Amino acid sequence: MITCQSGRPIIKKRNGVETYVIRLNLVVTDPADRTNTQYKTKEISTGLTVSKKNLITVNAMIADEIKKYSVIGDNMPFHLYCLHWLEQKKSEVEIVTYEGYQYRIDNIVSYFEKNPVSVGKVSAKDADAFYHYLLTKKKACPAQRSEAGLSNRTVKDIASLFRAILSDALELGHAKDEVRTKGAINRRIPKKPEDMHPKAYIGSDEADVFLDAIKGHRLELAFLIAIFYGLRREEILGLKWSALRNDRLYIEHTLSRMHTTVAKDRTKTDASYRDYPVPPQIAEKLDALQSAQQQNKYLMGESYHDSGYIFCWEDGRPYTPDYLTKSFKKLVRADDRLDDHLTLHSLRASCVSILIHMGVDIKDVQKWVGHSDIQTTLNIYAQTNQKQQDRTMNHMVGALLAANGSGQHS
Repeated sequence: MITCQSGRPIIKKRNGVETYVIRLNLVVTDPADRTNTQYKTKEISTGLTVSKKNLITVNAMIADEIKKYSVIGDNMPFHLYCLHWLEQKKSEVEIVTYEGYQYRIDNIVSYFEKNPVSVGKVSAKDADAFYHYLLTKKKACPAQRSEAGLSNRTVKDIASLFRAILSDALELGHAKDEVRTKGAINRRIPKKPEDMHPKAYIGSDEADVFLDAIKGHRLELAFLIAIFYGLRREEILGLKWSALRNDRLYIEHTLSRMHTTVAKDRTKTDASYRDYPVPPQIAEKLDALQSAQQQNKYLMGESYHDSGYIFCWEDGRPYTPDYLTKSFKKLVRADDRLDDHLTLHSLRASCVSILIHMGVDIKDVQKWVGHSDIQTTLNIYAQTNQKQQDRTMNHMVGALLAANGSGQHS
């Protein structure tokens, strides 16, 4: 967050001519760390020569510049309004949510700092230019597959926050040109064609391939439980040995992280709180894992972190969310039999697809995976059903059309 407490005119001489320059005293505060405060100056050339008359004008200009930093309104630079918005949200949302906002707002601020526009003047044209920037910007990590541009999913997430900030400004009266601001809010988000692929998932006829691919991996049981129960990442990591009671597995604790790891003794929604029967095949694997952990605890003694989590390192420290995600992606890319677009979250959709195509009632599927709204379950089914239809078509081609040899009607 940048604020300006004061400013003053200074005189600079160039080519023998003395002119006024405005020097602002800025206070730069890191929203993530209030103790990290820097004091900087910013100079603005006025082009006005030194005189009593021009000094009055310069002092008025200083007052206007200070207002841009200290007063929220139509003329406040949009990138500063974004930082102000983020600061206000700090006390309203959980730390992981706040850190997610930080990442997205960094992208917004970096663009509008270089392409300044006041909060009341953000237009559809500005939104278009911003989205184009996101889709084509050079990535910080050269190891990523795409040479440039953020993914469609990431751009959508950033755009959602961009729209939320503009909506907030409009609602609070900080953006008074309703037509202009709504034009920016309602602007269509473009997509990169190469990212517009159907969502990947594992069907019932691919289950054996998947089980073979994860066999022997240190996260084999985590991935198996993920697809069997359709768990979210934070639910997998949040599983504790105390959640195993009377041959049932209770989803009652989560572990999530952006920069800060947050453990919660609650689930995402009320519907997410659920419990499952544990089949013998999974119970056997859990018993083996628990025995290995108890052995590690005995060998390490006081250096063992007795966190109580099922999925953890040898010293008892729980895995981070990124470790689970990246390990799964690495596994997928190393196996040519698996769809390269599969993600850890794909296992949740895979669970829905397998259950529905095996004839399980849609309402029972909703309860099994913990969807609060049945429409979410139906949406996943609609996305995965296309692949099933393609298989059905191939069966019909084989049965009716292939008999002609050419596969075409005579």
